[in-house]
Amino acid sequence: MSPRTPVRAKGLADGLAAFAHVSPATDSAEDVTPRAKSPAPSSASRKRKRSFTLAEAPAGWRATWDLILELRADRTAVVDTMGCESAAASCADEGERAFHSLVSLMLSSQTKDTTNAMVMKRLREHGLSVASVSAMSEDTLRDLIWGAGFGNNKAKYIKAATQIIVEQHGGVPPATMDGLLALPGVGPKMALIQLNVVHGLCVGISVDTHVHRIANQLRWTGDEGTSMPEKTREALESWMPQDQWPCVNVVLVGLGQEVQTEKAKLLRKCLACSDPPRALELLATLGVNVERERAKAQL
Repeated sequence: MSPRTPVRAKGLADGLAAFAHVSPATDSAEDVTPRAKSPAPSSASRKRKRSFTLAEAPAGWRATWDLILELRADRTAVVDTMGCESAAASCADEGERAFHSLVSLMLSSQTKDTTNAMVMKRLREHGLSVASVSAMSEDTLRDLIWGAGFGNNKAKYIKAATQIIVEQHGGVPPATMDGLLALPGVGPKMALIQLNVVHGLCVGISVDTHVHRIANQLRWTGDEGTSMPEKTREALESWMPQDQWPCVNVVLVGLGQEVQTEKAKLLRKCLACSDPPRALELLATLGVNVERERAKAQL
C-alpha cells in the first residue's frame, strides 16, 4: 500500500465543536480533499510503508466511533488540558509554539500528563526557548525536568535535538517527518503528533498505550489483534477513513484516561448520552465493571 496523501486538519483546539474537523459520517478516505500538490514520498514515508492488511473496516465501527466522539465532546480528560497541545497553546510565535510542543512530547514518554504539565510549567518559568536550552548546561536542564521519567536521557536528547535545530533548521523545529525523526529522542508517535498539533498536517495515526489497548479491545485491529503499537497504527490506517485520523490519538487517549481514573464521570456521560445502553456496553468492552462502578457512584 502506497503512502497516503497528507490531510490538512484544523487545529485540534477548534473543537468537535471540540472535534469539528472530523467529518461526522464519511465512510471513504477518498472523500478527503487532498492538498493542492502532493509531496513525493519521503524516505521516512517509504520506511513507514504499511504491510498490514485488513479485508474491510470492522463491522459497526462507525456507530462506535461516533459514540466515542460524543462521549469525548466535553474535552475534560487530562490530555485535553495538560497534553502537548495545551503546553504550546499560550505561545504567540509559531517557532516558539513548535519548540514548546516538541519539548513536551519528548518529555511525555513514561511520564503522566499531570507530571509533564508540571515540568513544562517549570521550564516556562525559566524562559523555555531554543536559545535558553542551548545556553544552559545539561545538568541544569536535568534539574529543571526533574520528575519526568528517564530524565537523564531526556536531558541529553533535548540538548542534542536543540543543537540540531539551531545548526540545521535556523532555530525552528523541523516541520517534516524526516526532519523530526532525525532528532535524538523523537520517534514516529511524537513526530506524528507534532505535525498534527503544530502544523495541522496529519500523515498518520499516533498510537500510544491507550490507543493500542482500546483499538484491540474494540477488535479494530483484526481478530488476532496486535502486540505492538506500530502494528496497531498499520491496522487502523489500513481501513479508517483518512479524514478521521487527526483526532484519533487525543480522543482515545482521553477516553483511556477516563476509563482508568474517572469512571464515575464517564458513567454519568454514558447515562446522559444519545444511546445509554450502547455506551454502557462500550464501557464493559473497555474493561469497566459497570454494575460495580454504578453502585460506587450511586448512579
